[in-house]
Amino acid sequence: MISQQKTCTPVKENMLKLMRFFVEAEVNRAELDVNTQIEIVLKSLTKEFVSFRVAYNLGNKAFTLTQLMKELQSY
Repeated sequence: MISQQKTCTPVKENMLKLMRFFVEAEVNRAELDVNTQIEIVLKSLTKEFVSFRVAYNLGNKAFTLTQLMKELQSY
């Protein structure tokens, strides 16, 4: 269920779309922990965010989805 961000799509719009998918998955009794959700978000981003992904993974950061959205918007 990976939804790839389109180049012209703002990151906030992409995040909100994925968050709706996560809610739908939960309604259908799928269990996606926050780390899995964040991994899905990171994999969905365009190539412009490669350095953000590297920094996130190397920094061993633990964000909520809301915190991640704010970080991505300020990137």
